[in-house]
Amino acid sequence: MIKIFDLHCDTIWRIEQARANRKKISLQKSDLQVDEEKLSSGGYFAQCFAVFIPNRYKNPYEKCLRAIDLYHQELKKCKLLAPVYEYADFQKNADMGRVSALLTMEDGCPIDEDFSKLDRLYRLGVRMICLTHNYVNRIGNPNYGKYRLDGRPDQREPNVKTGLTEFGKELIKRMNKTGITVDLSHLSDKGFYEALKCSEKPIMLSHSNARAVCGHVRNATDDMLKALAKNGGVIGINYAKAFLNDDDKKGAQTIARALEHILYIKNKIGAEHIALGSDFDGIDADIEICDASKTKLLFPALEKAGLTSDEIDKIAYKNALRVFQESWK
Repeated sequence: MIKIFDLHCDTIWRIEQARANRKKISLQKSDLQVDEEKLSSGGYFAQCFAVFIPNRYKNPYEKCLRAIDLYHQELKKCKLLAPVYEYADFQKNADMGRVSALLTMEDGCPIDEDFSKLDRLYRLGVRMICLTHNYVNRIGNPNYGKYRLDGRPDQREPNVKTGLTEFGKELIKRMNKTGITVDLSHLSDKGFYEALKCSEKPIMLSHSNARAVCGHVRNATDDMLKALAKNGGVIGINYAKAFLNDDDKKGAQTIARALEHILYIKNKIGAEHIALGSDFDGIDADIEICDASKTKLLFPALEKAGLTSDEIDKIAYKNALRVFQESWK
């Protein structure tokens, strides 16, 4: 059976939102795209759970701590999910028949130029941080080069002018030493290259695709893919329609479109640098792979397209494992 490692979901955020609206919801079983039951039935090896703290709160650090507390509370209720704090936990959990849960962050704004906060977040279990989200923070700039009159970002014009701040560069070095994987999925094109110069460890593009296949700015150019491969990192295929194809109707055909990105990236930099990063619970469910229980439908298409069993295993979970092992040393 194929093992699956997913590098990004927004399920904790969705649970937060539901509870804020006084709705009962649980990580064990729900109508969300990710829950314990769907992960188990889907054959998952590991799932990254992002705490999403957009840069608009007066005290994002306290908000982040509450979200992390919710994550741990929900995990304690689960019988088939178990946390990961060190690399050996992956195999230990697998041996016990459990799916590994990995705590990550989307937007590093809660750190607020205070490395003691980074250290505490590490002690609480954070093992990967996506440096920015869609707005500027003290770490760096997102990948939007132009904004429309209504204030919404243009999704086709990348930011090639502004990248990391000096603190952002120092943060990457500190994350390398601490054992927290660097995720550049929302960072600007300029910041991406600056980050690779700073990092001595492999990095992630946890939920991004190939820009040559779909022109969304959150996807990676050919040059970025080559730089990622040189760094030893991986890119996690995002199932969002807008990231898979410029036409939403085609983008909803998750299997064919994800396959298109995988084959393109494989041709450019090899299967060793491809992983999965669904973006579940941060994307619409009106897609072919609508939740975690359906991810396994992708793999017969990969086999039919001529990928070897070794290449499929690498994409499914081994490449993600390798990067975490190397970046946590």
